[in-house]
Amino acid sequence: MRLKLTNYLFLALLAIIAVHLFLLARLIFFPYPELFIYPYLTARGLIPYQQILDQHFPGLMFFPINLYTLGMTTPEAARLWQFGVVATTHVLLFLVAKKFLKSGKWALLVNLLYLLWQPFFEGYVLWIDSFIPLLLLPSFYFLIRWQRDRKRRDIFWSGLFMGLALLFKQVVAPLAVLTSLLILIFSRKLKPFLVFALAFSIPAVFLVAYILKLGIWQDFFYWTVTFNLTTFAQMGRKYPRLLDLIKSLPVFGSAFFALIWLFKKKRKNFIWLGSFLIGSLFFAYARFDFIHLQPALPFALLALVLLIKDWPARILKPAMVLFIAASFIFVTPFYKGMSKDTVLFYSNKEKQLAAKLLSIVVPGHTIFALATTPHIYQMTNTLPPGRVFVFQFPWFMVEAEEKVLEGLRDNPPKVIIAEPQATTGGIKLVSYMPQIDNFVKRNYERVDKIGQIEILLPKEELKE
Repeated sequence: MRLKLTNYLFLALLAIIAVHLFLLARLIFFPYPELFIYPYLTARGLIPYQQILDQHFPGLMFFPINLYTLGMTTPEAARLWQFGVVATTHVLLFLVAKKFLKSGKWALLVNLLYLLWQPFFEGYVLWIDSFIPLLLLPSFYFLIRWQRDRKRRDIFWSGLFMGLALLFKQVVAPLAVLTSLLILIFSRKLKPFLVFALAFSIPAVFLVAYILKLGIWQDFFYWTVTFNLTTFAQMGRKYPRLLDLIKSLPVFGSAFFALIWLFKKKRKNFIWLGSFLIGSLFFAYARFDFIHLQPALPFALLALVLLIKDWPARILKPAMVLFIAASFIFVTPFYKGMSKDTVLFYSNKEKQLAAKLLSIVVPGHTIFALATTPHIYQMTNTLPPGRVFVFQFPWFMVEAEEKVLEGLRDNPPKVIIAEPQATTGGIKLVSYMPQIDNFVKRNYERVDKIGQIEILLPKEELKE
């Protein structure tokens, strides 16, 4: 009977994963351009933080082994990565939920809810946050196992997985601090705290060693710490709209209500669950988008199912009717609106643009993208002027315009693509880089246009 039940659970989980991937395959796909261009430029020898200017920790983008070297070079390959990440997250979520809820059936319910809500919270997007549950779920699993068995190896593995998550985004740090303090409080011993801290620091040591080997410590510290706390905090912050908060309520509002209920009932392990839920919400702190809620989503659903499991039937039935109604109101329009066979940033326009550029230059040549299509270098196997690249958002250009302009002057590109009318927040992007815009206008002339994107060649060559 136990074997049959195990087989049933396994087949049910496979069915949930299959349906989830089927749904994702029919939604818009949005792989962030950074996941293509950063690993590509790193593989081409550009130095992170010194020549590739960005505020994120290396993760799968800036190490020698990265998404590009691992084969994610096309949107089709990125789609397979997305499917792999989602399927693996389901398996990990099932194992964690089964351990936490002590029931395979309840674990399936968590996975069903993940199937329902993961796409809604921008699960059709592939970004750094998409990978984080693959590391935080094992960290949580080993932590609750340590809570029960007090085996030192479990606290070590928990710290190590959380340390690996830090390599992707530095906002894991608040969760690590909170977890460390709770370990110290609950164990009342220094050793578990030290073991967790040691394991957590191992990936960070490798990161520091890599940065020191490249000789870019000052650049790394400036972009990942100083820049984030100053320029980006002032210019790049994005607050949630009221509608965003309302749409989040069925899952995250219910999850926080669950934590309050479980606190009153003094249920075991709810503090660990609450710490991971609250700690992972820091991913959405700097710029609120639903994709940044992906790290917190599994823990919110665990809290929700724990509440469902704990509630008496007289309360549960009306609450479930309300939850299902809210889910229908929000999720149904989402699936209707997003059911399109489209890959953002890899439409026919970008493909035509890449083909046009490759009729002018050859791989390895220098081109420049002004306020448009930042991943065109990867699509055409070309390089930016002066081997300097930055995403031309306002918060980057106020810091990096001089360096990019220097590259343009020292290494004039053979062709420039520009979208002068491109805006952010209603303001033209080129207005944040006036010196670069003037350089382009003085030295280049439009020869063609694809959509709103202009193709420009040097005026000197046109005279010849």
